[in-house]
Amino acid sequence: MKNLITLITLLSFLPGCASLNDSLIAGATLGAATGGLMGNSQGTGSDRHRSTNNGLLIGAALGAGIGYLAYKSKKDKKAQQQQQSLMKDSKESTPLLTRPKIKRVWVEDKIQGQRLIRGHWEYIIEEQSTWSR
Repeated sequence: MKNLITLITLLSFLPGCASLNDSLIAGATLGAATGGLMGNSQGTGSDRHRSTNNGLLIGAALGAGIGYLAYKSKKDKKAQQQQQSLMKDSKESTPLLTRPKIKRVWVEDKIQGQRLIRGHWEYIIEEQSTWSR
């Protein structure tokens, strides 16, 4: 029993897990240890062994699930921070342009020789874009 408590204490001081595998192992180990302790304390007599085993299995499954969720949450948060950093950098480094001044003119139907040209819009750039600060 003392060894199990020592193991739980040591595992609780582990740094954050860097990979999915590490997160699953740490979660399953802590869950199994906690579940085993709880199962052992709930069982009496000859049922204590079965209760401990059930606690170990349930705790390991729950711990692995929590480890996965913690890893996924940490990974999503890191990706979001990287995306925000990229957006901030691109906003600061992207030069800006003013809008060009464009004139829209309607051209009426006209006939050129054997050709009918339907009315249409023509767009004329009156002033080009320029760099702005």
